[in-house]
Amino acid sequence: MKIILATPIYPPEIGGPATYVKELSARIHDKHEVTVVAFTDNLEPFPGTKLVAISKLNPLPVRLWKYFWALMKEAKNADVILVQNAMAAGLPVALVKIFRGTPFVIRMVGDEAWERAEQQKITTKTWEEFIDSPDGGTRSKIMMIVQKFVLKRADFIMPPSEYNRNLVIKAYGVDPKKIIVNYTATEEPEIIEIEANPKPYQIVTVARLISLKKIDEIIKGMKTVLEKYPDANLVIAGEGPEMENLKNLTKELGLESSVEFLGKISRAETWQLRKNSSVYIINSTHESLPISVLTSLSSGIPIIATNVSGIREVVYHEKTGLLVESGDIEGIAKSIIRFFEDENLRKSVVENGKILLKERFSWEVHLSNLNKLLSDSLKKTS
Repeated sequence: MKIILATPIYPPEIGGPATYVKELSARIHDKHEVTVVAFTDNLEPFPGTKLVAISKLNPLPVRLWKYFWALMKEAKNADVILVQNAMAAGLPVALVKIFRGTPFVIRMVGDEAWERAEQQKITTKTWEEFIDSPDGGTRSKIMMIVQKFVLKRADFIMPPSEYNRNLVIKAYGVDPKKIIVNYTATEEPEIIEIEANPKPYQIVTVARLISLKKIDEIIKGMKTVLEKYPDANLVIAGEGPEMENLKNLTKELGLESSVEFLGKISRAETWQLRKNSSVYIINSTHESLPISVLTSLSSGIPIIATNVSGIREVVYHEKTGLLVESGDIEGIAKSIIRFFEDENLRKSVVENGKILLKERFSWEVHLSNLNKLLSDSLKKTS
């Protein structure tokens, strides 16, 4: 097949769509003719692919116009388009389908109206709450109208979890028959050739430091952990708008010697960090299907996670990790201590996690499902 991969971001930018298009291109370029259309100023294509780069230095209307015409040109000879979101890339793709008839599959990992409102602190609602009563006024409503326009015209929608699927149906009234879950595959680790040096009481979290990640609750939970394990330490990797607030909280609680902020580090370094730690924590109030959890399962570190949204489709309590209720600071501390003290539990959740990855979250499974969706989209238009 001749496939266009339409993405809003592209390496070296960091983010799910950029990582996904890089990993996917590496796995399909030998079997398909792949063209990547991206908003980027990086002119280096992935091996075996063609890159059409739309400069991000252009004003937004100019960027969108150029992106649309680039897609129109490439779609002349393309069989199908796989697009990474329902806004900046999705809208031009939907218009190309109207004018060219080119079928497209959309990978819907989140709701951009909600994500934008949450990041700008316009809303504190979960995605479920937001779609019932959106905050952000006219801007959020317009974004939701655009997303609905795009989703209605997609041949198939590919969410990464049942949780996402159900919310897309609820929010946008899309035909359930064309929404097919395809679980995200585990990223290939970028390994540093340094021997692992596991620290018995080190806890780690890797996240963008934004409010929904609730890193503050992990820090507060450390007070209880340190009462029983004074040598325990928490390592926080990532950057974001909550950095200063979290550092101030650490200082207020007198935990400066037990909590370390690494800032932004490479993927290879996050892998090594997991290998050198005893427990991984993700404490978000919402996640579609967190890549960080899949990476942690792959690295063999026990996981503690909040019992919310798409997390429940990968972390099963006492089977592949430990679940805590959102906001349960004491539960976080108790779960950390439990992993410290129960070697059999640690070993069993790690082993079960690796089995789950192979059965549900491997690239072999993901590509098989994706190829079927792309082929079926062609059949719908033929």
